[in-house]
Amino acid sequence: MAATPVPHRLADGTIHWRQPFRLVPGGRVTHETFATREGAEQFGRLVDKIGGTAARAVRTASTTSAADVPTVAEQVTRHINALSGCEPGTIRQYRVYATELAGTTLGALPIDAATRDDVAAWIRDQTSAAKTVKNKQSLISAALARAVDDEMLARNVAHKHKIARTEVEEMVFLTPAEFVIIHDRATPHYRPFLISLFGTGMRFGEATALRARDCHLDARTPSIVVTRAWKRPGEGKPARIGPTKTDKGRRTISLPREVVDALRPLVAARAPGDLLFVTTQGLRIQERAFYGRWASWLRDERWDGRAWVPREPALGKTPSIHALRHSHASWMLAQGCSLFRLQYRLGHESIKTTADRYSHLQPDSARLDALEASWAVPDEPRQIGADTAKRT
Repeated sequence: MAATPVPHRLADGTIHWRQPFRLVPGGRVTHETFATREGAEQFGRLVDKIGGTAARAVRTASTTSAADVPTVAEQVTRHINALSGCEPGTIRQYRVYATELAGTTLGALPIDAATRDDVAAWIRDQTSAAKTVKNKQSLISAALARAVDDEMLARNVAHKHKIARTEVEEMVFLTPAEFVIIHDRATPHYRPFLISLFGTGMRFGEATALRARDCHLDARTPSIVVTRAWKRPGEGKPARIGPTKTDKGRRTISLPREVVDALRPLVAARAPGDLLFVTTQGLRIQERAFYGRWASWLRDERWDGRAWVPREPALGKTPSIHALRHSHASWMLAQGCSLFRLQYRLGHESIKTTADRYSHLQPDSARLDALEASWAVPDEPRQIGADTAKRT
């Protein structure tokens, strides 16, 4: 917690304010002098956020900038406020990033004082997954690009920075037999929902937005049409249904027989515009609330009224609900589905997304056949010696 600024009277009677602070924790106390108490207190708060050495560097940089030049964090906030066409949930996440940035050296720097080295140092200090760091860096870059367009800044120092790859959390896949274990433990009301997630690879928000009219179970190739999904709500606002996550999320998914059989009673019991999957109270299925049920089905123990007893057969793993989508992709590839076909089925905007996530699951039998065809190894080792003897 910053110390209280101390007034200091100069020889001419003017009062300045000295803010005590330490350059490093445990180091000796030094001071910065300010014309106003407000400036001294602001500096003290900055020390609390980013440390004494960084705060002094920020102040030094700030003295070379005009008083009306925003900091990087302020410019990011201005950029967020000017955005249009973004989902409320996305804006909410951006504001979280802006708040985090304000507590860093980079965020406290005036935009015309920040350098590429400052951005690189900020990236190195990040502990989030590479994808999250990339999202944050892209937001900063977009905000500084806006400042360039507004002629507030000469160049965008956050553009084109390399983000180090982080170890990706290993995806959990379910075999059909493992899925059956969860299915059998689930409340019967929710079993058609689980079968549909596993049998189509739909995202949770897409499946829970399906209507009865989206199912075409009696067509020559039974299918469902995905055109919409639930969107993350803004602060204090209710969830709403909007377009799919990507343009290619609008798709028609052919259905295996197990999904058709599970959906037929639901479709028959619904009006065309009714949600296909609902809770036992007839409300929409919300992922956060549903996760409690999901976790109970994954437990390899059950409560018999007096104690926890083992469940047989044991599942032996704790997949997320999203693992049903990964498992569907794995199952499709094992059946010989191409990555391009899988991209369409999953609704990925880019084939690169599909390849990056699932190409390692493709059987390599074709490559093995090619290797064996080109690698002619004699059946008997003595033939090698014989051939060599003839040539010498």
